[in-house]
Amino acid sequence: MQNDPYDSVREKVEAIFTELVGKRELQVRGSLRGGDVHSAIAAALSSDIRDEVADEIAFHMVDWSYDAAFIVALHLFPERFTPEEIEAGVGLFLVHAPAHIIAAARLMGYSTDDVFDESDHDKAA
Repeated sequence: MQNDPYDSVREKVEAIFTELVGKRELQVRGSLRGGDVHSAIAAALSSDIRDEVADEIAFHMVDWSYDAAFIVALHLFPERFTPEEIEAGVGLFLVHAPAHIIAAARLMGYSTDDVFDESDHDKAA
């Protein structure tokens, strides 16, 4: 029996990153709150932003690291993924990463308006 595409896409992403970066592959798995990357982001931002806010932004930037890893793996080796795995990986990315990106952008004071929203164009036509 073949693996579920959600399981097999995760396995392939882990295998690709292990092949590329060895043990550092572990850094793209799940939330690394308090990890090196989280700490580096929070420290870099804390000179201009309150520590608590910098920490929250760092969390939002690392929690979707696996989703980012899938996108990078897909860009590097699209031939290694089945259409079902691509669909599963894209779905996992879309339900998880955007909310974190929007939250981090808002905490940084950036606009989160939908720049692709063309509903105003439709009204003007």
